[in-house]
Parts: sequence; structure tokens; C-alpha cells
Amino acid sequence: MLNRCTEERASELQRRRRFCRSAGRVVPAVVAACCLLIAGTGQLAAADDAANAQRQPMLHLQDRDSATGHLADSVGPEKLLWASPAFAAPLEFPIAALRTVHFPVNANLPQPAGEYGVELSGGDAFFGELLELDKQQLVFDAAGLGPLHIDRSVLRRLYRMKAIELIFAGPNGLDGWKVSGSNSAWREDRGHLVSDEIGAVIRRDFGTPALARYEIELSWKTKPDFDLAFGVGEDPKSVLRAFRLDVWDSKIVAWRETEREADVTALTRIEPGPGRIHLQIMIDQENGRMMVLSPFGEKLADLRVASGKPQVHGGLQLTNKSGDIRVERLRVGRWNGEAPHAVTAEKARLHITDGTVIYGHVESFDAAQKQFLVHTDEGDKQLAENQVQDIVLAPEAKPVDPTQVISALFTAGGRASGTLIKIEQGKIWLQSAGIKESIAAPLDSLYALVGHASDQEPPKDLPLPSREGRLEIDGLALRGALANSGDGAANALVWQPRNTKAGSPLAANVSGRVVYRDRPTPKSLVQKGVQPARAVGAAAAGGGLRAGVVAQAGAQAGGQKAAQSDALQPTGGPKPKKGEAVLHLRFGDTIPGLVTQIDENGVTFKSAISDATFIPHAQIQAIELMPEAKSTSIARQKKERLLTVPRMQRDNPPTHLIRSDDGDYLRCRLLTMNETELAVEVRLEKKTVPRAGIARIIWLHPDTAEAAAPAAVLPGTRVQALQGDGNRLTFFATRFEGSVLSGTSELLGNCHVDVGQIDELLFGTAIEAEAASLVFHQWQLTAAAEPLANPDGEGGEGEASGLDSALVGKQAPDFQLDMLDGTKFVLAENRAHVLVLDFWASWCGPCRQAMPQVDKVAREFADQGVKLVAVNLAETPDQVRTALTQLQLDMPVALDRQGRVAEQYGANAIPQTVIVGRDGVVQRLFVGAGNHFDEQLRAALRAVLTPEDKEAK
Repeated sequence: MLNRCTEERASELQRRRRFCRSAGRVVPAVVAACCLLIAGTGQLAAADDAANAQRQPMLHLQDRDSATGHLADSVGPEKLLWASPAFAAPLEFPIAALRTVHFPVNANLPQPAGEYGVELSGGDAFFGELLELDKQQLVFDAAGLGPLHIDRSVLRRLYRMKAIELIFAGPNGLDGWKVSGSNSAWREDRGHLVSDEIGAVIRRDFGTPALARYEIELSWKTKPDFDLAFGVGEDPKSVLRAFRLDVWDSKIVAWRETEREADVTALTRIEPGPGRIHLQIMIDQENGRMMVLSPFGEKLADLRVASGKPQVHGGLQLTNKSGDIRVERLRVGRWNGEAPHAVTAEKARLHITDGTVIYGHVESFDAAQKQFLVHTDEGDKQLAENQVQDIVLAPEAKPVDPTQVISALFTAGGRASGTLIKIEQGKIWLQSAGIKESIAAPLDSLYALVGHASDQEPPKDLPLPSREGRLEIDGLALRGALANSGDGAANALVWQPRNTKAGSPLAANVSGRVVYRDRPTPKSLVQKGVQPARAVGAAAAGGGLRAGVVAQAGAQAGGQKAAQSDALQPTGGPKPKKGEAVLHLRFGDTIPGLVTQIDENGVTFKSAISDATFIPHAQIQAIELMPEAKSTSIARQKKERLLTVPRMQRDNPPTHLIRSDDGDYLRCRLLTMNETELAVEVRLEKKTVPRAGIARIIWLHPDTAEAAAPAAVLPGTRVQALQGDGNRLTFFATRFEGSVLSGTSELLGNCHVDVGQIDELLFGTAIEAEAASLVFHQWQLTAAAEPLANPDGEGGEGEASGLDSALVGKQAPDFQLDMLDGTKFVLAENRAHVLVLDFWASWCGPCRQAMPQVDKVAREFADQGVKLVAVNLAETPDQVRTALTQLQLDMPVALDRQGRVAEQYGANAIPQTVIVGRDGVVQRLFVGAGNHFDEQLRAALRAVLTPEDKEAK
């Protein structure tokens, strides 16, 4: 129902409603306009105060480069010095290269201090006390800066803070705002709030009262499409009933809609291209009124849309529905409820506290009498200070003086601009046109410094000493080039950013990279973020290639998908000659050549790219004996088993993983290799394997500790050069000259790299981080879970009673296995029995301790339908028979050769004993065993067996 809409307004609202039709039903305009907004408000996240406190100052340059650090002391208007923890000495940047310096601030910004606020024609503003005003100058005691003598010609406006009851002046950047969307949904640019992300929402609660006054200036580069709501709260529904400014088709409108009423007024038409709007908005939430005025008091809209139960909210919310929007000015204050008078824009004037306007020039201010002398067309007038609200001294704002090359933005809302004099002892000194004194602003009172070079001419590119790249270090991204380091430099890496005349050496122990060419997004070769899970130790035990105990790549495990690409072939690398192998070192270096021998000390080889002929085991990660062999895929569970060290093998773990040319794997200890065969040790048994069928050998290092530091520490800076074909060369750089970085490798001797021929240069711990992500480095051993054993004589709930597993109460996974006697066992075909499944292996001490107890108890209940099946994990029939003979046991054994059934039953540690009822449901599951496990198992079977079972006995 539209109560107060004129015919034109009602027509516009109806057009808006038609625009919002969806799925054959009419959606109220307010709902359609806010559906994205409401979705976004639930995701609003405020910046954490603690995180803000930990932030470092951040330098942003005109070319969008950035670096954390702090301003260092400097003298002169042409440059500033930036001390970054990544460099041994401060970097020198020309003022023309500065975009902003952001300082860390808390969300709770200080309020403007003082009785008065003063605005200058260039946009600067100060808060403080009015000391003197005459025809030549204003003497103003600016808070935190001291007395300033300001030339009358640069004054624009003077206002009493108490009279206008200012609550907030800004926007002063993003601190204190709540933002939804991506990390860059809203960004700060020279203190303004900017967004070009569709649906980005920003909100802040100013705690404004029912009567509030807003002054806002918005601009855009293309075409605006925003929604600005006044008087919103934390509840998203409050947005639905708020007064708002919105973009409808090609107009900016003011409107409100409640359940009973609606009203809308077009404010201005939007022309194509860049534009701006500067408005005053008065809101009376209790009486449902919104007034919109021009900056000069011209009334543009007066909406009166009441709601049944008015609620007062103190927030403002802006949504960028599409296009782009920039908030340049925002002032929030209290309103006395009186409508401001319209004014003649081009005239100097005084706004009086009763709402009247007096046109005239202020001649002077008598500080002792607290009076203004005003010259009007009707003569001179004396006005008491408490009568004056606002004084417009020069209505037309002048453009920013080109000499005002830097602006200091204060956390309390003010701004000071000028040429840089110096930075010293925690202060910045500026000389501002029209102000007698130099302005000395404490750096801790600022939230940003803004450079104005882009308002004039961009800095001219200066020549760089070598190929341009991008230096990336935590908290820093600077384009530039390596500069000559000279002999005996503390760090061979001297970085000279763009548009600077000199570089600075990188700090000691800093880590990062120089990117010369961005890598193409590769197809993932290894499933990211998946850590090897703890698996049954016996399942990963060795065996012979092409034997039954060898896992076939691509097999299905336990009925689950095995689709994990193993893809051992690296994405890039050297192009070996026919018959050559490729050695992969711990840091990622790759060396093509002939591998002639492997012994207990390491690998002997011949390579055209290296004078070295021997590399110790500690520095080898893998050898591709057949680089042309195709990559394969391996079940994720299978890979986990291959990388799990059984408990009984921890003192003698496997050291190598050997892959045949057809995809079989053998986990072993490689003893030697010659031109014809490999000698390996598999579970303390020595075997020989023909070399002709071996595609790859992967070293299973017990941890990455050895890779965390080089084998030898040589003079210089440790670097790694990455070429486009995947080649990596790691060495200690001692000199950079021209375009060549030179140094020494502890393995390969003298090294020389031309930065014009590489894609990246890594340094510091970034080398290890990069190596850890390489294909062969993904193969890392992990220890199997410890078998659990119950203390002697203990029982009760939990694992001791077999009720703690998530499998208890669920249908037992069905399976089929070969039995040791040559028959087959199918779980589903044994519903006539209460089954006891005992998962075990001959090498498992607790298993050997528990098996006689399990066998004894199962026999006791055999006439009640209890059947024992001992499930052996990944051992040969001969190994099983030997163990049974040693234990003097005669029990049915199922052969889980690849550990698939163990995976289905979650046997992450053995022994594991499972009781399955006749209904096929898991009734008990025990992990581990103690000396009195027979008593626990006996009690469990008694509880599981039905009265009919017991009567059968």
C-alpha cells in the first residue's frame, strides 16, 4: 500500500517492483534489492584488534609493489628511506614513487579533539582550538601539532564541534569497519574506501541516536550500482526497513518501504562515465523521516515513511551491487531535528544554531569576548561564539596545490599536506602552502601517508642493472633487479627496486624468491593436503618384485576407489640422453648421467654437467633409471601402507622403494647396485633383482631433518636456480656481476647461473619448502600406530570391553579371502556362526601373545556356534605356517595379502579382535591384548551369545 507516493514516485516504485519479478511472482522491491545484502551480512567479519596491533607499517608504491617495515630518518623533499627487515640497509625511494604508507591502528580510533574543526581549500583539516582570526590569517592550536598560522586565502570552512555534535569524521580507511566478500572486497586507497567486487558489503555502527546527520561524498569510475542504508543494526532484517540511497536504472533515488507504506524520490540522473555525488542526509528514525540535501542546503528529497514499531539503530551499511564505488568523505553527527535552510552556494556565510543563515564575511574573532565580527550587506554584526555552528569562509574549493606532494592522514580524522622536509625521531615534518610553521606530525598519530605523484605525472622508469624480476619475501613484493654485489659482500643478493638509483643487500637468513617468469598452473600430480594415515604395519612388508606380496598400481583397495594419481614422473627436468639416468637430490637438483654403482656410501655416476662423480645417500632423493617410463597411479591406501613402518621394523626400517617398469613396488634396503643387478635386503633376507627391469629408486629418508640444512656450510648465500625445464641448481652464491650469479656447490663444485636464462631464484628456507612439494619428496615414511595392550587384570568399559570403536553396532564389511588350507572364506556365507576375526602378523609380538588366548576361548564356545578366523596381513603362506608351528596352534587362517580387509575394519594397529554376530553386525572390537585378554574376550562372548546359543551347549 502506497500512502504518500506521488503518481510519478509510485510509478517509479512500480517499475522497480517489475524489475524485481522472479519465477512468476512479484518480489517486493526492498527484498529483491537486499537479497544479496542479507546473504552478505551474515558473513561480515570485523578485523581483530589483536591482529591489528601486530600489523607492521606497510609501504605501497605507485606500481602496486609493497613492503613491510618502517620509515627511517631522512632529510629532504625528494626521497624517503624505508627500513625493511628483509634488507640489511634501508631502501631509498623517490617521493614520486610513493602511493601510501599504512600504519597499524586499533579498530577503536580516537575522536577529534578540540572545540573547532577547520577545513582548508586543498582538503586538509585540523581539529583544535581557535586562538585568533583576522583578515590576514587564522591562528589555530591544532591537536597534537601545536599553534599554526594559516593564511586566510587557504581557509574554506570553520565549524564548532559541539554545535554540530560530530560523532565521526572520515572514512579514515578500513579500520573499524566490518567487511564481507573476498579479502579484497573493499580496499583502502588514500584513506578512501573502494570496491569493485559484486555484492561487497561494508558496515559500521557509529552509535548514532534517533536523530542523526550524515554528510557523504561518493565517486565512481564507470557506472555506479550501490545500496546505502542508514540506521541498520546487527539483525539483517533491520536493513529491510531502513532508509536508503539506491541506484534504479539510471537514477540515484532515496526511498523506504515498510509493511504498510513506501515512498521514493529520484535525486539525480547518472551520466555515463566517471562521476560523484555529495549529499547531506538527515534521519529521524522515531518519526520515520529522511531528508536529503545538497552540500549547500538545497532540499532534494523529504520522505516520511513511518513503521509500526520504530527501532533506533546506529549503523550504516553500503553494498556495491555492481560497478565500482568509492567513499571519499563521511561525517556522522547528531541532528536537532530542524531542517537546514537552503543557501546560495557561491556566497560566504554563517550557519547559526537556530537554523538561520547569515551571508557575510567574518572580519575577526575576539578570543577574550568569545565573539565573531561579521560584515554583511546590512552592516557589521557581533555574534557570540555559542550562536555559531558553521562558518563558510571560501565556498569554492581550490584544486590541490601541485607542490603538496604528500599528505599525512591522522587517526582522529584530520589531514595535513605539503612537501617533505624530513623524517626524524618518530615525526614527519611537512611544509604546507599557506601555513607559516612547518607541521611536525608524530608518526604514531597517523594511519597513513599518501603520495600525490599520480595526480601529476607518474615517475619515469630508471634503467635497471639486470633482468627485471619480482622479489617475494613474506610481507614484501618488489619489482626490480639484482645489482652488482662486488667481492667480499656479506650477501651476494643486492636488490634494486624499480625507479631507485641504488640497491640494498638482503638481510642474513632471509628467505624468499625472485620470480622472473611466472609458472603456468600445473596439473596436480599429487593429491594436495593428504597426509599419510597410520596403517597396519604388516601390510607394508616387503617381498619380491612381480610376487604376490607386491602391490599392483591402480588396484582397488577394500572396495573403495583407488584413484590417487601417483605420477612419479616430474613435470619438468633435464632431457637425458638415451641410456642415461636422472638423479634427484634432496634440495630438488636434477643431474642427468650414467649411474655406474651404488654401495653403502652412496651413488657413483658420470655427468656432462658436473665434475663430481659421487653423491652420498643423505643427499639423494631418487634415481630415474628409466626416465622414459610412464607414470602410474596407485591407490591412496596402498601408498600409505608402502610408507608405513611396522612396529617390529622400527629399528631396521626400509630405506628404499623400488619401482619396476610395469608398476610393481618393492620396499627394501638397497645394499648395492652394479650394471646388471641390485642387491637388496627384505625383512633381513638378502635378495638380488635384475637391474634391467627397474624404472625408479626412491630413497625413504626417515625424516626431513637432513634436508633442512646443507651437507656443508660454505661461504656465501645459499640459492637455488630454477629453469623452465624443471632443472634446479643449488649452491652458495658469492658474487653477482652483470647478469651472472656465481658460487660453489658442495656436490658439484663451481657454479655460474645467468639470471637471463632462469625462471626463479630461491634463497634461504624457501629452498626446503619448495623441495618438500616436489613429486619424489612426497614419499616419506611414517610409523605404524603402537599396538594397544590392556593392563593385567583390568577390564570395564571402553576398549577393554570392546565397545569403543565406531564400527560397533554397524554392519560388518563383507569380504572374501583365500584360506591357508586352499579353501575360500566369505563373511556373508557364515551367518550361522558368531565370528571372531583376529587380525595378526607373525612379526607382531602382542599378536603372538594374544593368539593362544583367542584360540582357547573360541574353542570353549565352539559348540555355541562361535567360529574363529585368524586374518593374517600380507605374509606368505610359508611364513604363516612357520608361525603357527612355533606357537603350536592349529586354527583357520585367512590370507589378507594386500591388507584390504584390514583397511575395511580400520585395523590401524594389531592385534585387533572383532566379534561379528549372526545378524552380521559388529558386536565388539578389541585393539591390543594383555595377559588376561582371554577373560575379556570370554566375557564379551557371553554377552553377545543369545539364550538359544547357550541352551545349545
